Amino acid sequence: MKKSFLLLVLACLLISPLSQAAASSPKAYNDRSLIYLTFDDGPHRQTGALLDVLKKHKVKATFFILGNNIKGNEKMLRRIVAEGHLIALHGMTHDRHKFYRTPTTAVREMQQVQKLVLQVTGVKTNIVRTPYGSDPYMTSAHRQAMTRAGFQMWDWNVDSLDYRYKKDNRRVQNQVFARLNANYRANVASIILTHDHSITPTALDYILRHSKKRGYEFRTLHGIKNPHNFFNKWR
Repeated sequence: MKKSFLLLVLACLLISPLSQAAASSPKAYNDRSLIYLTFDDGPHRQTGALLDVLKKHKVKATFFILGNNIKGNEKMLRRIVAEGHLIALHGMTHDRHKFYRTPTTAVREMQQVQKLVLQVTGVKTNIVRTPYGSDPYMTSAHRQAMTRAGFQMWDWNVDSLDYRYKKDNRRVQNQVFARLNANYRANVASIILTHDHSITPTALDYILRHSKKRGYEFRTLHGIKNPHNFFNKWR
């Protein structure tokens, strides 16, 4: 009896660490039930309405901040942080000629917006998305410079096309769910690209409501070690 008890204890000790590791491991990019919702180009006068929708659905998102939009919107930037969303960086100008002129100019813009965000919110972030994404303007030299500067670059695999169909909620909604379905079939998590100035609260509400009905789980990009880029895609 005593021997059986000791064997049982030993078995528990061997199994326990494995179980804890499995439980504590974050879901990976190949979990098709995950959505990483992202917003570019804020803060914007519409950001508050979008935050209201996110709060209604208890969804956290990642906001890629444009430095030139911070002045006059400091309160909104602080609200993004206060409500538990992830702040990330999108450069200063969104001018491809200025941003991509050299690897140094690209890094400098990210460092400038990083400093502004830190001054306003107290948050220092190294998560970035370059204007128009990492293709076609990012060269290998640009990418290397970003990496050396300590920045983690992110693109997307679900383009909402909200900037093209600003007044057509149905087109935006259909576009998002078509891409979600494709990623689901490919067993890949989804990173949705939207814009503070383009996605409407109505379209956002629909996307969140119906995604949750389908069993999707929303996450921010915090803590992920294998970022998705056009030059290094999740597969």
